Amino acid sequence: MSPEVLIYIQNVKDYFKKSKETRDYFIGKKDEDTFFEFLTEFAQKNFEDANQPELSREQFELLREMVNGSNFEKEKDSNLFFEVNGYGSICLN
Repeated sequence: MSPEVLIYIQNVKDYFKKSKETRDYFIGKKDEDTFFEFLTEFAQKNFEDANQPELSREQFELLREMVNGSNFEKEKDSNLFFEVNGYGSICLN
């Protein structure tokens, strides 16, 4: 994983520690590790595609829906495909 992605993830973690409201909006009562696992996958893909790990507003909203959505289910066979109601199968690759 690139250092830029690691720095970006740490910056997001630091921001969530400072802003409980933001953390609650994006993670809520769900597993924080799962959120950051997906965030890392998005950021790594962004870095590979555009040399910038930052997520767009739309990507953050999709991530929030994936983690907090009641219809979210990670497929058992792969860590790249996710079933999100209303979006179908989503691949982070």
